[in-house]
Amino acid sequence: MSIPLFETLRALALPAPRGILQLGASYGQELPLFMQNGISAGVFIEPLPQPYAHLASQCRQIPGYVAVQALCTDESGKRYTFHLASNGGMSSSILPPANHLKVFEDVKFEGTVELTSRTVDEVTAFLAANGHADTVAQLDTLYMDTQGSELKIMMGANRTMKSVKYIFTEVMRAELYQGQVPFPSLCAWLDACGYTLNNVYFDRHHAGDALFIRKDVLGLSS
Repeated sequence: MSIPLFETLRALALPAPRGILQLGASYGQELPLFMQNGISAGVFIEPLPQPYAHLASQCRQIPGYVAVQALCTDESGKRYTFHLASNGGMSSSILPPANHLKVFEDVKFEGTVELTSRTVDEVTAFLAANGHADTVAQLDTLYMDTQGSELKIMMGANRTMKSVKYIFTEVMRAELYQGQVPFPSLCAWLDACGYTLNNVYFDRHHAGDALFIRKDVLGLSS
């Protein structure tokens, strides 16, 4: 169970998303969902080579979909030790695992790789200057599954987020990763940026998804 993003927006009679900016796109598992819901433009970012290769092969077949291999945080050019998870990389993170090791005993963290960061603003600016300006201009929905680094990513996306109406993100209220930002702190930061928490779901492991909507889209003062 999770939050059905597109159905929720339709139930609220809100404008349908036009373009998706996805961080932690992995192997592109959500691409069919996006296409089924009329998303004709998207930028899909994944740092690890193996899932990125599959993601890129899919995006090459879909007009308006662009895959980018990058680790995005709040600053460019910083070296990070990326902790590799055994489940195809899907639980990998720049943060060391904490309770994740107990809650998901079948997922092992047995290696690391050194990666250099970029910001979302740097990535979208590069794409806009190199043939993908139309795609970048349609990005109004931020979709994240990045294992605790969501706030760092948004702190490096100030310019890009000016056009973002909806933020759909993985959230955690137990410390699955060392140093992850507490859920209330994430909500407070986004509130200050003009977004309100509209829906949240946590499973029995205290991990789940949240939907934040820009206040002016809902007719609320920011």
